[in-house]
Amino acid sequence: MFWQVIAANKRNTVILVVTMGVVLALVGYFAGTLVGVWLGMTAYGPEPASGGTNAGWVGMGVALLVWFVLLLAALLGSDELFLGLAGAKEVSHDTYPQLFNVVEEMKIASSLPAMPRVFIMDDPAPNAFALGKSPKNCAVCVTAGLLAMCDRDELQGVIAHEIGHIVNRDALYLGVAATMLGAVTIISDTLLRSLRYAPVARYRSSGTKGGRGLVNVWFILVAFVFIIISPILSRILYFSISRRREYLADATSARLTRYPPGLASALEKIMLSPSILTTAPRVIAPFYTVNPYKQDLEGGLFATHPPLPQRIRILKAMATGAAFRDYVKAYWDVTHTRKQLIPVADMQLGEAVGIRAPSPKAPEQGRAGDIIRAMNDFVFIPCSCGMTMKIPPEFARGVVQCPRCGQDHTVERPAKGAASGILAGASAFTRQSPGEEQTEQRVIGAWQTLTCRGCGKNIPLSPVFNLTRVTCTRCGQLIRLT
Repeated sequence: MFWQVIAANKRNTVILVVTMGVVLALVGYFAGTLVGVWLGMTAYGPEPASGGTNAGWVGMGVALLVWFVLLLAALLGSDELFLGLAGAKEVSHDTYPQLFNVVEEMKIASSLPAMPRVFIMDDPAPNAFALGKSPKNCAVCVTAGLLAMCDRDELQGVIAHEIGHIVNRDALYLGVAATMLGAVTIISDTLLRSLRYAPVARYRSSGTKGGRGLVNVWFILVAFVFIIISPILSRILYFSISRRREYLADATSARLTRYPPGLASALEKIMLSPSILTTAPRVIAPFYTVNPYKQDLEGGLFATHPPLPQRIRILKAMATGAAFRDYVKAYWDVTHTRKQLIPVADMQLGEAVGIRAPSPKAPEQGRAGDIIRAMNDFVFIPCSCGMTMKIPPEFARGVVQCPRCGQDHTVERPAKGAASGILAGASAFTRQSPGEEQTEQRVIGAWQTLTCRGCGKNIPLSPVFNLTRVTCTRCGQLIRLT
């Protein structure tokens, strides 16, 4: 991995915390001074210097208190806050075996010490993001649209990209940066909004001893300018820190998966998707694989990511290998620069990583609408006539009649966290007669999900499974593998 980059990210996190603390302290000082000057003018006349100075120190103390509280929130609870803002739900292996298997594969390939928590967002727009204060405490979140749109290689590329952010400590840095930016913005906006309602006070600089009035006027102007530009400068810093990190995460994905076309294809599908992510506040836009706001895809001063077409071209240009040096060479060829994107010591020049063949095509994940319905506790009941009924959670009756053929079906709500059928990698199944033998084609060397035709249970098979038959643990159905 990028050991020098990881060390630099740790140092930069400390520097960022200290720098934002200084900025917050200055914002608090100027804000307190302005409030003190205003109170001094309205209550004590045109001599506010002493009161303003004391109020400035009070404002600095309040700002530092806010900075400390938000720093604790960033280090202790930012993950849950951001997941809540995104409307994400944690899922289990039983519900999404293919997604869980892909995350586990990338966890092993990247040598993460712990399995990331897996979340899904109820949104049809394809995207993903990662959070993590450390590799031992991290999470990966994807949208229902991404699951429905991507095949296994594409999903693996996106997950490896997000795992790269965790391994490189980008997730920690961005989490702290987002919290600090929020603190600066909140204090500045609160002051500017509150001063709209301040009564108009006349301020005379004549007759003040030693030109104190003129000094105070300039001080007020400087304070206003600083309060206005500090959140803008903080936002520019915040938006610019993630661009190089996206290139490094793409390089990490190519190396972990040994298949750069997978991520390139996923990025193309995300770019061409007409859906816009509605659950992404702008403050967490840099966390996503692709900027959720379509107008930022081509880059720019306030862009959180490099131009998306350029990222795709770099990945497609990796024709000779998937090592870091191959990514850097492709980066140079596409951008026509010789910028040292990856430190030489981290490029592992003597290591070659070959590009593997694409994985066998697995069953489709299902449409985004069906994935979202399953997340909201819908029950999918397939009928022998070929129709699949989607029963909402508020349906109270225990029996439902197929509107096509009139056959009655029992509505059985699955246990909490049980597989839904549509989401576990299999679409609707055809129920067969009891005792009838089921035969399935085995996919050698890859994860595979079988659907029992007796009860609809999804049975995941690992790449090392080499038996010729498997028995369903729910209904005892025998499934022969050919």
